[in-house]
Amino acid sequence: MNLVSSEKATNIAVKELSTRSVMGGYPVRFEFIENVTCITKIEFDPKKTFRKTTTIVEELKNRSTLVPISPEGTVYEYVNIWVGDKGAGLPSSIRSGFVEFKVEKTWIKDNNISDARVILQRYDEEWQPLNTEKTGEDENYVYFKSETPGYSSFAITEYTGQTVKEVSGAGKIKETLRSLGSGGSLNGDTEKNSKIKNPMGAARIFMALSLPLFMLLIGYCILKKKI
Repeated sequence: MNLVSSEKATNIAVKELSTRSVMGGYPVRFEFIENVTCITKIEFDPKKTFRKTTTIVEELKNRSTLVPISPEGTVYEYVNIWVGDKGAGLPSSIRSGFVEFKVEKTWIKDNNISDARVILQRYDEEWQPLNTEKTGEDENYVYFKSETPGYSSFAITEYTGQTVKEVSGAGKIKETLRSLGSGGSLNGDTEKNSKIKNPMGAARIFMALSLPLFMLLIGYCILKKKI
């Protein structure tokens, strides 16, 4: 398959291809076994049949020439992911999509960034932070997995606290606000901002209010007996 990228060749640092048969209703996974880019694999549930399809990952030298603005946060890598040449990777063609990637531990350390603040962003008229979770680590890398509504231009960045896009249903996106307070991270479920109930505190307040009334009642009973 002759898959032609729209990215300027001078901006591509390295690339890798993977070919699979894409059949509607059957989840498909593209693995990049040469391990030359920061993307390790992608997978999605296709709505349509495209048969033999080649996916190309392009790790870029700078921001994609197809993207007019930079994302928020410190950038680790800019990446393009193109799935076939017939729209197999578009939001209209998939039900859910995932990108798995790796980040060097030295970059995380040198930039003083917690691995809980690493996130994948996708460009679609604007940069959309995607729901990202840590999946593991080894001596040199930390591994992550992000949910995406489609494939195009991406950036692996530091999370800066903006709204995170989560895929829901057939390519639809819902917005959630991530809290990165004490012990907070992008990994796992969103922390609720509701007030924490304190049953012991409520009990103390009740005792403080009821004790004087109880003492008054005892005094009244003693006085009544004397009368």
